[in-house]
Amino acid sequence: MRIIQYILRFSFLFYLVGFFSACYSPHRSIVKSYKSLSIQERSLADTFLLKALDREGLYSIMSPIKPMSSVHFVRFIPDSALTDPIKSEVNLYQRFAQLFSVGNIQFVYNPFARMDSANRNAEIYVLNKKRWNELMIEQQTFFSKWGFNEQVNPATVLAVTEYEKSYNRWRSYGYLFGYPSHAVDFFVEAGKQQDSTGKFVTRDFFHIPVYVRTNGHFTYAVPKGYQPSIEDSTLYKRSYEVLQRYKLLRSKYSTKTGVKAVKLYARHAHF
Repeated sequence: MRIIQYILRFSFLFYLVGFFSACYSPHRSIVKSYKSLSIQERSLADTFLLKALDREGLYSIMSPIKPMSSVHFVRFIPDSALTDPIKSEVNLYQRFAQLFSVGNIQFVYNPFARMDSANRNAEIYVLNKKRWNELMIEQQTFFSKWGFNEQVNPATVLAVTEYEKSYNRWRSYGYLFGYPSHAVDFFVEAGKQQDSTGKFVTRDFFHIPVYVRTNGHFTYAVPKGYQPSIEDSTLYKRSYEVLQRYKLLRSKYSTKTGVKAVKLYARHAHF
């Protein structure tokens, strides 16, 4: 009799765990957030996520390949851009960043230190927190300069990185964007050499394709005449497999009115 009671108790417990997991699943959270938007905002939200998925953001959203990827560039005049919080592009995209940050995926808004004439520039990044935390451990020697570890808030790392001096800034961004250590080392050392000699260090580039282009997005500098290593080839292969999977999924979520990127994200992101 006791055995039957224990079985019933555990069965009920598992039912409750399953029930609450379903209630608070990333998919349900995203759908709820999406429904809270106006019709116009929903269209912009699909465009926002599609831009991320069609470019290097794919490798942070669909797989833990890149710790961080660029998503959306924002430019505004500081004194006037935020006067209307409803129509402001800055506020709207920050809202998207908040709504679609679920589970393992986090969107972060980060203003640039430098201004462009009268304009303030900023970028929204997407982070894969699993890969981010692994990076903080892998590059502990570097990031411990600021006391950062895998528990640090990514927004803090980005803020510090953006206002750091060139060499630390380049190295930090290089690691965060998921470039191999040899590529980060080359870029930083080439910068130092150029500062010392005044001469640009010639280079080649290693390109990993994204949906919209075969080069220019997930791309890093390498020495002139460099031959790809096993590390480069492995990164390329992993990324290419994710891209092929995405192409199939994208076609399934394509309609006459466009790609339902929010639905694709909700069901297939690496949460």
